[in-house]
Amino acid sequence: MNWFSEDGSPSRGKAFLWIGTAAVTGAVVMAMELTAFRLYAPFFGNSIYVWGSMISVVLLALAIGYGLGGWIADRMSSDTVLYSIVLGSGLYQLGIVFVVRAVLFKLWQSGDFLGPVVATVIIFVPPMAALAMTLPFVIRLLARGGHVGHTVGRVFALSTAGSIVGVLVTSFYLVPRFGTRMTMEILCAASIVIGGGGLAMGKKAAAVFALPVALLFLAPTPAPPKGILWSGDSAYNRIAVFEAGGLRWLVLNDPRYFQTIEKVGSESSGYYLDEFSLGPVMVPAKSLLVLGMGAGRSIQASRAVAPELEVDAVEIDPEVVRIAGTYFGLQQNDPRLHVHIADARPWLAAHAMKSDLVHIDLFQGGPYVPFYLTTVEFFGLVRSRLAEGGVLIVNVLDKSPKQELLQAMGATLRQVFPTVERLSTPGGNHLLFAFAERRDLAETVGRLKAAGGPTWVRELAQKAAGEIVEFEPRAGAVVFTDDRAPVEEMTRRMLADSGK
Repeated sequence: MNWFSEDGSPSRGKAFLWIGTAAVTGAVVMAMELTAFRLYAPFFGNSIYVWGSMISVVLLALAIGYGLGGWIADRMSSDTVLYSIVLGSGLYQLGIVFVVRAVLFKLWQSGDFLGPVVATVIIFVPPMAALAMTLPFVIRLLARGGHVGHTVGRVFALSTAGSIVGVLVTSFYLVPRFGTRMTMEILCAASIVIGGGGLAMGKKAAAVFALPVALLFLAPTPAPPKGILWSGDSAYNRIAVFEAGGLRWLVLNDPRYFQTIEKVGSESSGYYLDEFSLGPVMVPAKSLLVLGMGAGRSIQASRAVAPELEVDAVEIDPEVVRIAGTYFGLQQNDPRLHVHIADARPWLAAHAMKSDLVHIDLFQGGPYVPFYLTTVEFFGLVRSRLAEGGVLIVNVLDKSPKQELLQAMGATLRQVFPTVERLSTPGGNHLLFAFAERRDLAETVGRLKAAGGPTWVRELAQKAAGEIVEFEPRAGAVVFTDDRAPVEEMTRRMLADSGK
């Protein structure tokens, strides 16, 4: 079939097919990029370093694809070559579906730069570079009839529109609904169908792409890790619940770190989350605000001392809230518990309520804290919501000998609160207690020694009475602001110094 008119321009049907191909491959490329970030989170974390490492290699893949595609298109300007390349991308993706977990497990301990870079080179660079060749190829094919500027503009515009659709569909539908693995299979199938369909156009050659798509059904389903009770994807996190050795814990994204842990059948967990029970010991409390609820362990710890606490809990991920009720016993029908699905800082800005206690234990999966939840401006907002005589409790993870991150967090709090006290726990967690009014350490120690409640709380309070100290930041400690808060940089150094 002749797809070109006498003046060399393509027929309307063929032009539509080629431009549609550019739009769909643009969507697939962006969908792959978003899927890569979620795919990497359980192995490398989800810090800005992982984002930066992965995106830089993706851009390299696109640059290679654009350059190589233009070079080939000038020498073999046939859509047979174009669709063969797209089909090749799909076949490579098909192979990756079978081996991706093995590749990531091999690179797991390679760090948040080298790991994502090598993984992206192996998993995504070849298929993305192949799909990127579509743009120069389609431009070359459409430009046979002249109007090069118009052709370039139209192809780039529609390809970009396809990319926007790919981002939205992947972010709001594919990954939250189907998870990363199924999303990769869908993108693989799309590439194979486009490539094979283009080759089969006008021919009875559907088997060219039907067989590879069918092979997707043979891709092995990875066995769940030992001890896992539930796992899945939400719009915000890769979530897993584990149970082993009498402990149950919630993992968000990075399995090396837990968000919540509890001892099954016990009020205490034996971990730093128990220290949140000291809040009602230190100050009389009727109300509690929790920013970053997770599975609600800090709420349960506080209510062991003050059962009548009125609690407002803010958690950004509704799936985490559901899991807190299903696996961690959070009673969401409790009339004194009000759970708000929201980002902590915007929610706080929109609600002027006062609380006697405020808990902050905000990690975005793994050890990294969102920078805008560590600044003077944020803590100023928190203090404005803290009742007279109240206390803010902030958990800081800093395992390094230098404690640079702890010093910065404490120095930032001291810009806003007149008194900050520190209690360190095994494992590198530090609880910072920031009081709304000036307070002597002796008063805190006295309240701890006189603690009531369950035996485990009294024992914890007696131990804390001998270990809590007033926090005085070192000279030169960084103060985090909305303009500059190098919390991720410090966290990265902390992990390197601590060997984790």
